[in-house]
Amino acid sequence: MNWDAIGAIGEAIGAAGVIASLLYLAVQVRASTRASAIESKLASSRIYTGFLGSLIQSPELNRLFVQGRHDLASLSSEDDYYRFSNLALQSFSHFSATYFQYRQGTLSASDWFESRAVIHYWLRGAGCQAW
Repeated sequence: MNWDAIGAIGEAIGAAGVIASLLYLAVQVRASTRASAIESKLASSRIYTGFLGSLIQSPELNRLFVQGRHDLASLSSEDDYYRFSNLALQSFSHFSATYFQYRQGTLSASDWFESRAVIHYWLRGAGCQAW
């Protein structure tokens, strides 16, 4: 065996190593992307369930949400108006972040569809439209 043959074998082994490294890297990037998408979905769910939890734990806050979403003018005080406004701001900040995640590709179309359904629920309320 001459040195040219040994060099060719070495190059072939090196090329196989590079290909194996690229395949490994592709698998790792795919796994990382999937993990990022899962984390985005979980974070989005935690934020909105926290919001819903506050409504469940406080009947007065839930009443304010229902009443304000239905008819903004029916809120009895300026304080109620500002509390409803802060509830709406909290929700729409979440919706904005969810849309950003969707546009960046870390939130799937089906997850964005779920968020859109909640946004439509908010926007169907006359009080929310007036707000």
